[in-house]
Amino acid sequence: MTEHHTITQRVTFRPCRREDLPDLEWFGRFARYRQHFAEQFERQLRGENAMLIAEANGFPVGRLSVDLAKRRQEATGVLWSFEVLPPLRSLGIGSHLIAMAEGMLRERDYRIAEIGAGKDNPDARRLYQRLGYRVVGDNFEEWDVTAPDGSVIHESSHEWILRKALAATTP
Repeated sequence: MTEHHTITQRVTFRPCRREDLPDLEWFGRFARYRQHFAEQFERQLRGENAMLIAEANGFPVGRLSVDLAKRRQEATGVLWSFEVLPPLRSLGIGSHLIAMAEGMLRERDYRIAEIGAGKDNPDARRLYQRLGYRVVGDNFEEWDVTAPDGSVIHESSHEWILRKALAATTP
């Protein structure tokens, strides 16, 4: 026997707080990024990065960071470290996080938003293109992550680079 029940869930979108950091590991799935999340948060305190959170029932179900320093001279904000809890994808949470990031960039007089989509993640590329981003190139990056147990994990990503011109805000 199969039954269906529809639920409504309020999602709050806000800046990350220090107390969110442990929950960003999502029950161990992203424990290897513990140090990375802490560094992102410290950069947020210095105004170099913004960490945005989608929260449901007091738990972060989505995250998006915006690097405000990397391409500031070009008035380009770089969206990165973007993830929505898998069972909650395709419900508009990611689109709302991106819209929030774009609004924040406009308020700070950035003219362009840039984001990478893994070449192995066509769903992300489709989302970004639906939101007005256009492929401008590709990139390959490698980095090391130090896990909580001290082990070093080598990671890499081959991604499409997509950009979107941000309309100026009107006073």
